[in-house]
Amino acid sequence: MLMLGFFILAVACFSAVFNWRASLLIFVVVGLLQDPIRKLTPNAPVVFVGFVAVALAAACLGAAISRVRLTPAAIYGWKQDLGAPFTIFCVVLAIQSLVCYYRFQNIMLPAIGAIFYVAPIVAITFTHQLVLRIGSNGVMKWMWFYVACSLPWFIGIYLDATGVKLPVLGEVGVGQIIYDVGSPSKANAGFYRAAEIAAWHVATVSCFLFILLNGRKLSVFKSLCVVAVVLFLLYIGLATGRRKMLVQVVIFASVYFFLFAWFLKGRAKLATVTVVAGLLAFGIVLSSFGPDPGEQSFDRTNTSSSAQTSQFGAWKDRGLTVFESIPERFHQLAYIPVFSAVWDFGPLGSGLGAGAQGAQHFGGGVKIVGGTAEGGLGKLTLDLGLPGLAVAFWLGFTIARMIWRRLAALAKTSKPHASLAFGLVAFLAANVATFSVATQAYGDVWILLTLGTAIGVLLALPAVAARELGVLQPPPPTQFAAMADTAIPDSAPSYLAATQRSVGSSIR
Repeated sequence: MLMLGFFILAVACFSAVFNWRASLLIFVVVGLLQDPIRKLTPNAPVVFVGFVAVALAAACLGAAISRVRLTPAAIYGWKQDLGAPFTIFCVVLAIQSLVCYYRFQNIMLPAIGAIFYVAPIVAITFTHQLVLRIGSNGVMKWMWFYVACSLPWFIGIYLDATGVKLPVLGEVGVGQIIYDVGSPSKANAGFYRAAEIAAWHVATVSCFLFILLNGRKLSVFKSLCVVAVVLFLLYIGLATGRRKMLVQVVIFASVYFFLFAWFLKGRAKLATVTVVAGLLAFGIVLSSFGPDPGEQSFDRTNTSSSAQTSQFGAWKDRGLTVFESIPERFHQLAYIPVFSAVWDFGPLGSGLGAGAQGAQHFGGGVKIVGGTAEGGLGKLTLDLGLPGLAVAFWLGFTIARMIWRRLAALAKTSKPHASLAFGLVAFLAANVATFSVATQAYGDVWILLTLGTAIGVLLALPAVAARELGVLQPPPPTQFAAMADTAIPDSAPSYLAATQRSVGSSIR
């Protein structure tokens, strides 16, 4: 099977080099196939996790052959807004790589740790240039392709949950025990390598479906199909045993409606009330369910259908208690790990890579730092130290500010482009929230590239909108004198035109 895996990778790389504009679709195929092939390969070598990164490298080669500029400086506003924090952040990564090597005398740890930070940056730069060429229709095509391929893939989670024994099902390794229901019950991963990964994809498909279907007029039959898909996703998401996917979907919806009310309706109070009301409603409804079944014992003395139903009832009850667990998890995994990392390793942390997912295969990772790296802030502190954590917040703030300016410009010129941007921002916000309390899924290269892709699309959308709307020259300044929005340069259309002119000469 190892040879089959490398053959599929070779075909994907060949396709990416000679048709790099279709690379987002290629990444989906490689990402879906790499885990089941890994399970069928003796010893399940970890090298399969990096297959999608190799496909990205091939796509970058194809773009370079086409003389596409693949540097962050090619992104409009990067030098002005991100030049200083990005440069300092790169210096921090280099220094922390040396710190990690000095501590553990293992070159693989900083190499693996760098993937978490470098992969999204490469994906942002590459996707930005790609989206300038494929436009918003190409982005929607990628999202539809991802959803269409993932939905049948989720059937593997159902088979795993119902006890079907196949080599391609289940988690790689011994698996993870979620709770005790009479006998140890493992998480269900289906065709994915881990339940965390499976749950992330279920949540992402849910978010993408909302973005794709939002504003569309559906027939009665299509509406029923959508309802059936939503119920299927809810069932499959709970069956993974990972509750965070519910949080991710709820935060996505709340942030989306906040952005919609803020930008398109111009009602800041309505936007705030929408978020607060949505969170309170979910909290009140979900808190009415019983305690976490991890604290109970469920009888599984037989394997009848009723027993299976009771087991799914346990999954459901556990999933629906997720909001009750948020304060405790935030306390244990959000900021406590920061103090733990400083206490154990000092203000400079452990060095880049000691807390990386997968580093345990090379003598590091979880075995060294324990649960400190499970929370997002703890992982960043371990990797970068307190000074690096401050730089990371600075960089994150400047990127968020760049995106906010683009949202303001798009909202005033193109509702369809703005709606797509709102969805992607909400998707990223949901991932930031889940990362803050659980980092396991974010060691997956495909997930990192997907998040980088979303940012790349957002940064490219103003230029895409300018081209698709035919805004080639900035309008007279007096026409937009009433737009007293200092969050964006000049006027919204002229901002779109500026981004269009800055990259238009390189588009072929």
